[in-house]
Amino acid sequence: MYALVVATMLSVSTEPALPVMVSSYSTLKRCRVELLIVAKELEYKLVTSPLLGYAAQKETEEKTTIAFCVRNIESI
Repeated sequence: MYALVVATMLSVSTEPALPVMVSSYSTLKRCRVELLIVAKELEYKLVTSPLLGYAAQKETEEKTTIAFCVRNIESI
């Protein structure tokens, strides 16, 4: 199982917020398709991160929000 995760980093906070799992998918391909849909509908920029792989990112002055797919190890 794969999960679509959203993480927010605030520029004024000293502690990072925990990432939130939005939904889960049976394959990585389905998760990435949903990531593309989210990016298009919410006007996120598609990026490739060396740490996260394919991701959708939106930056403002106060925060950076990033969505990405991860493998859900609880289902194994």
